[in-house]
Amino acid sequence: MPPSRPRTRLTPDVRRAQIIEVATRLIAAAGFNTFTMSELAKEAGLSRAGVEHHFPSREDVLVAVLRHRDEVDEAAVTQSFPAPPHDRETTRALLAALVRRNAGQREIVRLYTILGAEALDPGHPAHDYFAERFVYARELIASSTREWAEDPEMLAVELLGRMDGLQLQWLRDPTLDLEELWARAEDLLT
Repeated sequence: MPPSRPRTRLTPDVRRAQIIEVATRLIAAAGFNTFTMSELAKEAGLSRAGVEHHFPSREDVLVAVLRHRDEVDEAAVTQSFPAPPHDRETTRALLAALVRRNAGQREIVRLYTILGAEALDPGHPAHDYFAERFVYARELIASSTREWAEDPEMLAVELLGRMDGLQLQWLRDPTLDLEELWARAEDLLT
């Protein structure tokens, strides 16, 4: 029998963060369909029960990974921008920064796209997450454009729809350049 790894006692917040970090790596590497709680426990140096103490199911882990990714992405994209509202050019630059970040995370965008479609089913474990995420994104864009857009809420819906559609085309055809597609499609901001 191989020697077991020594376990380190961590605070619940630190342990959850460690589990999320390991799960993010595993899901990004092989996708959610092959992700297991047993593999997560092994890679995190915990028992399965130890992981399930923090996240009762693989779906709970997934939602935590998605929420964490949103926090990291938002911080990375918005750190050099002032708080909304923004003028047109700042809004354009902010959305271009988001697209640039997504272009560098193809597998994460693919995962979000697949899960977002699956989560249209109200019984899906990530249904509420994606519904909340869409409302949050729509409100964020609307608040950014409030001072200059005729209808900020509808503009936000159109921009998100365009971005989602372009990302879907980019995922289907790896020869496409997501940033170039967005640059050609951002006429809504002129």
